[in-house]
Amino acid sequence: MYSEALKIFPVNSQEYKDISIAYGEYLNEKQYYEQAGLIFARCGECEKALGAFLLCSSWQQVFCMAAQLHYTEDKVVSIARTIAGKLMEQRRYSEAALVLEQYAKDYEEAITSLLDGAGWEESLRLIYKYSRTDILETNLKPSILEAHSNHMAFLDAQKTLFIRHKSRLAVVRENKEKEQEGFLDEEMADGPNADLYSEASSLQSASGMSSKYSHSNSRISARSSKNRRKAERKRYSLKEGSPLEDVALLEALGEIISTLDKLTGEVHRLLKILVLFGYDILASELQQALDETLQLVEKSIPEIWLPDLKNAAVYPVLGPHSTANSITASFQQPRNGGTPQQEEIFVPPKLKKNVKWKLNIL
Repeated sequence: MYSEALKIFPVNSQEYKDISIAYGEYLNEKQYYEQAGLIFARCGECEKALGAFLLCSSWQQVFCMAAQLHYTEDKVVSIARTIAGKLMEQRRYSEAALVLEQYAKDYEEAITSLLDGAGWEESLRLIYKYSRTDILETNLKPSILEAHSNHMAFLDAQKTLFIRHKSRLAVVRENKEKEQEGFLDEEMADGPNADLYSEASSLQSASGMSSKYSHSNSRISARSSKNRRKAERKRYSLKEGSPLEDVALLEALGEIISTLDKLTGEVHRLLKILVLFGYDILASELQQALDETLQLVEKSIPEIWLPDLKNAAVYPVLGPHSTANSITASFQQPRNGGTPQQEEIFVPPKLKKNVKWKLNIL
């Protein structure tokens, strides 16, 4: 409505400005802060635009508006500190440091922000730029030593968790194979789980009725994508003995691999700064720890992501060799295939081998 109304009036008219202000306020109410800021800015409402840009941490635009409003230096410093705080809360440490140095005129806080965000080389640049080599001893070295310690502990925890999940997955798969071969629990039709067929049929029937109902009442029963993702996470439980424990373990293992793979860039930057200050032994220790963990992961991928994994793990077959858990789980699966998120679980992860993160000098 607002967009169409703006087309009617000349850009320089009062009507155009009034509609723009109303449009911007409407966008603010909808929490489309950046778009609101753009609408305010182009109609000359710089004060309102600045407020909107502040709310979405669009700091470049904030200082553009401040310049057009001819704010005093003290006011610019105050705004800089406010937005730097918001940026640090969002873990945007490098941007916060830039704002602190250039607009708040506080290079010490800028260096602190960089150290918090592992921006080692940029912090070093500022240290030498402002001739504050004392910060090397008081802040930078303690920070890189703490980072080394944290990385070593994190790698050890991830490696331990990976091995535990992998071992548990092997046990779960072995148990499922035994169940399917009839070694554990058996005569489904005559045994203690006979009622499960009736229960499973009820689940299937209820699922079909629910599907029809939700189709005809989609506006009422529709869920947000966030809620759907939350529901998908709940579908797979790591609790021992859960129907799809093997799928949950597969998902958890994939997440660990992804986390470790993304760590190479961060570790590479830390290795360089450790070597620069003579901490070669610590650097070598960290490099070896990550390298060994990645090798373990790479070797394990074909053992974990087996051929035909998806059909075997996600869609159990109803029959005399099925278990109580697998039958129940089969009726909890989507009838028309899995979502893209589900499909990803069964695709073997690929490590970025082209990334040269190790240092040859170690």
